Amino acid sequence: MATCAECKSFFAIPENADDFKPGKGDCVREEKDQKGKYWLSKPVMGNVAADNCKYFMKKLTN
Repeated sequence: MATCAECKSFFAIPENADDFKPGKGDCVREEKDQKGKYWLSKPVMGNVAADNCKYFMKKLTN
């Protein structure tokens, strides 16, 4: 079972941020329409199952 924290669109919230909670992050995706490119962001918890997310893409590890 994949989780949001394993997705390349997941960015953890820094500890010094006002809305910090352990495991919380933002799902940030680049979208494109006829006017140009823009970013969509929504708060998510990293331990949420991502099996049904159509935008999930595994993070690349070095």
